[in-house]
Amino acid sequence: MDENLAMMWLFRAMRGNNKKVKQLLRGFGQAEMLWHCSPNDLRQMEWMEEDMVRDLMAAKDHLDQWQEEMEQTGVRYVSVHDETFPQWLREVYDAPVGLFVQGELPTEQQKCISMIGTRRSSAYGRAMGYDLAKALAQDGFTIISGMAEGIDSICHRGALDGGGKTIAVLGFGHKECYPARNRSLKEEIAAKGTLVSEYPPSTHSGKHTFPRRNRIIAGLSQLLIVVEAGKRSGTLITVDFALDAGRTVMTFPSNITNPLSVGTNQLIQQGCPIITCKEDVYAELGWQKPIQKEEETILPLPPLTKQEQLVYQAIETEPVSMEHLVQTVPLPVAEIQSLLTMLELYGLVERLPQERYRKLS
Repeated sequence: MDENLAMMWLFRAMRGNNKKVKQLLRGFGQAEMLWHCSPNDLRQMEWMEEDMVRDLMAAKDHLDQWQEEMEQTGVRYVSVHDETFPQWLREVYDAPVGLFVQGELPTEQQKCISMIGTRRSSAYGRAMGYDLAKALAQDGFTIISGMAEGIDSICHRGALDGGGKTIAVLGFGHKECYPARNRSLKEEIAAKGTLVSEYPPSTHSGKHTFPRRNRIIAGLSQLLIVVEAGKRSGTLITVDFALDAGRTVMTFPSNITNPLSVGTNQLIQQGCPIITCKEDVYAELGWQKPIQKEEETILPLPPLTKQEQLVYQAIETEPVSMEHLVQTVPLPVAEIQSLLTMLELYGLVERLPQERYRKLS
């Protein structure tokens, strides 16, 4: 029995309860040893609960099904006992016992930067996130985020457009996608970067899955950058995980009258280093700046395709409906929706309730 496979069995047998998994590992050392134990062997441990014995035995009948699910989804399970499990992640509070992975996990020599922010982001926040992610990716840094709507998505997009590596930490299983409009982004990250999740492939997102995902975002990198965050933003949960793990946290200065900037401005008040250009990142961590043929910190957004221009030109600064766009733009509805998603990621268009859109710049 492969230890990674045994760890996956143990994790799912305990229904994702890290505390119980770690308790069992303290008693038996490795999941493979547990696999070979009989119910009587397990009951000899004084601390072993009867429901744990029952769950471990019952889970053996599901192992083939779980393996097949991973193969069909194209993921593998990398446990904390595997030498490729990221060292940085071992140091975070309540570190996961394993990850479902599609792609390559970062090595200890890889320079990784986590970039996060609010879902309800401003045009300024999206522009700053995109530009910095793209510039850092072009310099060879790996950009990590949570593939949520808003800042997370635009940072992944910047890294991809910069031709660099990006890692999306999912708050759901690999077979799912939230928000649904990010499916094409998820597929592109799977093809060019890495998708990781603590959750089995068929797990749906929920109110508890995203906060738990945040500790992995913080743990996978040496530096956390908060692009934009409101006063009560869930982004600040990730900041706490990062600081507890001894990570550096940086942020952008922003308009003090913008409610979306209250959280980041509070971080600055508390002594968080600010970012005005990518060189600030190198200086803060003492990293050597890569030698480039051209010096250009702020990178422009990619030129729009003819189809993107058609949709963009049909949108006004005042909100327009999807019905208006369908009547105005001579393209299929599905293609218009896909192009709108790209314009959102570029920070050029904002999606409003009731399928309305407005131009941001």
